[in-house]
Amino acid sequence: MAPPPRVTKSVVNTEVARFIANVNRARDLYRKLVLHGYSGPSAAAVKRLTNPDTRDISQFIFFEIAAKFEEHAKFMFQVEVRSRLLVTATRSTFVMGDLDNGLNNKLGWGSPQRLKERGYNLFGENSFFGDLVDNLGGATYKTLVSAHTVRNRIAHDGGTAQKKFVKLLESDGIQSAARQGLSVGRYLSDYPASATTSNRNFFLYLAAYEDFSNKAGIALP
Repeated sequence: MAPPPRVTKSVVNTEVARFIANVNRARDLYRKLVLHGYSGPSAAAVKRLTNPDTRDISQFIFFEIAAKFEEHAKFMFQVEVRSRLLVTATRSTFVMGDLDNGLNNKLGWGSPQRLKERGYNLFGENSFFGDLVDNLGGATYKTLVSAHTVRNRIAHDGGTAQKKFVKLLESDGIQSAARQGLSVGRYLSDYPASATTSNRNFFLYLAAYEDFSNKAGIALP
């Protein structure tokens, strides 16, 4: 039986280009709507979007790109599985997931901790995902962890997601009074408070997504 076709570099490059185009689209939407957004009943009667509106918009845009990152990370993990084990795309889903159901109900692909653990469990530290911290660099890895915490807080109002989000705010040095009622949108758009507009959390998280994509694209297959 002939071996399954290998994942080519061109396939990986195409996927990286597709994902980075999505990242740039999210940046563009943010600048148009959050930084420069206006609304009104007519062209002659417009005014700047309010802070509550722009903060909600930043949250919506981020949640969408976080979902795209999750799919992108899963695709790149699948590339490593296929290239190392020489299996088809179909069979790789059973390696990555469940022997009966494949990737059905297998979640957590946007979590850098899960990616690292799964990579290490399959291939040891001599792999891109098994040694994810060193391959990405500590700063990018830490930022991706924070981004996933924010993503989960958007998806879930309370419970563990809320507790982890509060812990993130504390680790960022945000005082207790400022943390009270702090929305995810405001955290994305207004913090770090000392940073310029283009260096707030929204842009920092997207830069980490892009850095992951570029480094995975270079390392894989």
